[in-house]
Amino acid sequence: MSSSFDIKEPWYQNPRLILGLTCILVFVGIAGWFSASEQEDPQFPYRNGFIALNANGMTIDQIKDKAVIPIERVLSKIDEVSTFQARIKNGSATVDIELNEQVYNTDTVWHRIKNDISALQGDITPISAHIEDRAQDTQGIVIAITHPFTLNEKRALALKLRTELEQISEIRSVNLVGDPQEQVVIDYKLSTLRDTGISPSEIAELFANPDGSATTLRSNGLSTHISPIGKIDSIDKIKDIQIALDDQSSTPLSSIADVYYRTNPAAEEQFLINGERVVGLSISLPANSVRVTDVGDKILDTVAQFNKQHVSSPAEIILFQPKWTEQRKSGLLMSLATGCLGVAIILMLMMSIRTAIVVVLSIPAIALSALGVFTAGEGVFHQMTIAGLVLSLGLMVDNSIVMAEKILQLVEQGQTKFSACKNAVKGLYKPLATATITTIAAFLPMLLATGSVADFIASIPVLVILCISFSYLIALTLVPVLAKLSFTHNSMNSPDETKLSKWGQQLTEFTLSRPKTVTSLFLIACVATLFIPKQSGEFFPKTSRNQAYVDIQLPYGSDIAQTSTVTKEVADTLAAFVGVTRTFSFSGSSGPRFYYNLVQQPGESNVARVVFETEEHTDMSALVAQMNSQLGNKYPNILVTARELGQGPPIESPIELRVIGNDLSNMYSAAEKMFTVLNSQGQTQNVRRAYSYGVPQLRLNINEQALKMANVNKKQLSDYVSWQGKGLHASTLQYKAEPMALLVQDTESSQDMEQLLSLEVINGNDEFIPLSFVAQSELVGMKGVETRRNGRTEIRILADVKADHDEEAILLSLLPELDKIASENNVILKLGGEFEESQEANGALLLALPSGLILLFIALILQFNSYRLTVLVMLSLPLGALGAPAMLAVVGVPFGFMSLLGVLALTGIVVNTAILLIDSAVEEIKKGKLKETAIQYALKTRLRAILLTTVTTIVGMLPLTSSQSPLWPPLAWAVIGGLITSTLLMLIVLPVWMNWLIDPNRYEQRINECNK
Repeated sequence: MSSSFDIKEPWYQNPRLILGLTCILVFVGIAGWFSASEQEDPQFPYRNGFIALNANGMTIDQIKDKAVIPIERVLSKIDEVSTFQARIKNGSATVDIELNEQVYNTDTVWHRIKNDISALQGDITPISAHIEDRAQDTQGIVIAITHPFTLNEKRALALKLRTELEQISEIRSVNLVGDPQEQVVIDYKLSTLRDTGISPSEIAELFANPDGSATTLRSNGLSTHISPIGKIDSIDKIKDIQIALDDQSSTPLSSIADVYYRTNPAAEEQFLINGERVVGLSISLPANSVRVTDVGDKILDTVAQFNKQHVSSPAEIILFQPKWTEQRKSGLLMSLATGCLGVAIILMLMMSIRTAIVVVLSIPAIALSALGVFTAGEGVFHQMTIAGLVLSLGLMVDNSIVMAEKILQLVEQGQTKFSACKNAVKGLYKPLATATITTIAAFLPMLLATGSVADFIASIPVLVILCISFSYLIALTLVPVLAKLSFTHNSMNSPDETKLSKWGQQLTEFTLSRPKTVTSLFLIACVATLFIPKQSGEFFPKTSRNQAYVDIQLPYGSDIAQTSTVTKEVADTLAAFVGVTRTFSFSGSSGPRFYYNLVQQPGESNVARVVFETEEHTDMSALVAQMNSQLGNKYPNILVTARELGQGPPIESPIELRVIGNDLSNMYSAAEKMFTVLNSQGQTQNVRRAYSYGVPQLRLNINEQALKMANVNKKQLSDYVSWQGKGLHASTLQYKAEPMALLVQDTESSQDMEQLLSLEVINGNDEFIPLSFVAQSELVGMKGVETRRNGRTEIRILADVKADHDEEAILLSLLPELDKIASENNVILKLGGEFEESQEANGALLLALPSGLILLFIALILQFNSYRLTVLVMLSLPLGALGAPAMLAVVGVPFGFMSLLGVLALTGIVVNTAILLIDSAVEEIKKGKLKETAIQYALKTRLRAILLTTVTTIVGMLPLTSSQSPLWPPLAWAVIGGLITSTLLMLIVLPVWMNWLIDPNRYEQRINECNK
């Protein structure tokens, strides 16, 4: 007695084997879903970092000659370094480093940079260099200590909470934000100096070795360690230090000076909430190795426990990235679930119930199997991962639909279920393999592209390729098994199938009888797409967060106090806008990098950033535009720019002009003319100079002869000036959790030049010499900042673009005039900003495009063994590209990077239809049918499968069109528009092309040879 489960059936259709393997893969996928690492956004390789140079008291030129130029020479010898950009100010500098986009083993390169700079350290002393190679880390969680009254109390609590947070092993680092920098001050008054004759330098020298000196005694084979003698480990020891007086006696330091703790009044940065200065903690998590939401729960528990220990609950979470991670994941999962439901409904409506169930069951099998392999390979869940699944949804059912339709067709022709499954697999394994490979070929350029943008989207092609590969395997194995178990000879298709077949035959007859008309209409459609109005907009879309920020830049030379005052005013102004719920500010820097593509500006006293949150569903674009309009009028002399959080690489401004040359006067002249050109454009806003002509600086001109006569040296003068100014640095104390500066300062000093020049300095003969005797003051103009790129001086002009305008179009229209200005002033003009990033992104994809075309060519040749048919399939590639711009124009979405990805994805989808139609026609010709009859039969029998795959893909994409994130609608609309036009054109134009290019004689000769 025979059965469908006969031992002669192929192993790949053995129900127990296939169902068992499928269940295993599904369980692996489910386990991976709940255990794999997850984060909000993809992590880029560490290609960006910087070197921070600390050079207290040194001018721009001194720092440049002493440290920056030697560092530039070192970096220029490292092949993997793409760009190094120096920003030099009085007292400090940063050298930003960017590695080549093709570098992925970044740790090795940074290790070499650290070694080379370390070897240089001795030559650049007293300048210290610190290398930060993890500048790309996101500090996505920010906690503020708000309730205690003094900054020192807030700082102490912040340090205590930091210790508790550091016990969570998954946390990479916890850093202070707005650190008020606790100091120990020896408050030594000028009046006391006159009474005692003790100079500030003498007091500072008492603390030259605050760590003391330890030693070890060895006796009778034993070693005895003696604790450090003279170690400063408390403020009382500072107070008790004895200082010699002129009468040979000594007195405790506390008898001539007040010694106390304080926060640094000139701290480099401040953190403010509602105008109140607070101390915060920023938390970084390691990339690609933790589940952000799980770690977030641990952080919430730690903060809750910390607050329970204090009556006032001082710790408040200000920014919490795990919340956004969960929201992104939930939103995309909802899109995936909605798409799956829509696809299932379409299948139920257009197929028989049993056939639809078979195809629907293949969806979770494919998706979870792909996820299992992805997570087994240490894949990370983030928005791109889930988007890859959503994009794959329509594609992954194509093979299952074609296989199920073929099996059902053979069953209805009278074959047994066993024979129908076996013959369907035999007849379709090759064309389905070709169709699968061509889809993979479409996504291969995305996978092989290099660079930051390619890294950002890398998970999409990986997931799509995995899903497409598993869809092929499932179509050959699980679908036939399920068909054998569920199909019956009564599983007849609905009457709509007969109508579709008739409609397909009539359509083919019409097109084949009017080839010239069809071709003319096609050419007209192609030309018409060139005249479709393009929706202007940014190349990289914005994000969907209800957060945005305002960047503030005061004139170079502004101190932190002035910057903080303006920042408070701006924050108060923002809080008054309708819809704004909360503001918090960072003064003296751009604050933590709480979002992955924020541009950071650390240690800039004239820079601030105000972050604001809004009510849900607030129109952020309109609000930001309104803010820019009002803030620009309210602060005409200060650069205040509101911005939305965006996608893509960090970009300081959409438009960036770089002027490079050897003559500063020519560079300034060219830059001013270019500034005027940009400022005159109606499409630009916030046009600004990223350079400074100079800032006022007080210079002390030393009279060397008078200095020698007075028996005073320059170090003494410098110490006296520091003592009367921000304080003479005596030492750094290490006995608390954080290092503390020990300063000698006269806090009663007015710090004005008149008093300074009347200051009396004690010389080597214990005589009081007026400072004005040896020095005269002069107010001069000096550079506020100097920027250099790759070893050459550079100045930049930045500009933003108004809504619904395209920076590329603006720059291309202005480029002839800008080039003329550059030529007239003998300077070099380079374009940066979003234009440069978009060019790099497009270039990376285009560079990898040949690999996809080669794979496509190989697959087609192996399938058809014919140049004609290969060309015929290739001719179908542009069909999808015609509809994408049209659909984007209709829905008002700009054609940007994600739209480009949609067009690339279309190529694989479009050629699948062509392959199946051509293969079916060729098979019928081989059976002896006339060419036109074979084409008609191919379209008649494949029409429902073509419409099904098109509709299911569109339905799978539809949820993304209404996604809360602006990232996905451009991609989804591009795919939907391309699918609609490509399907229509394919059904109309392809039969004509097939009739022209298919040579029936070739197949008739083969049939005759076989008959012989």
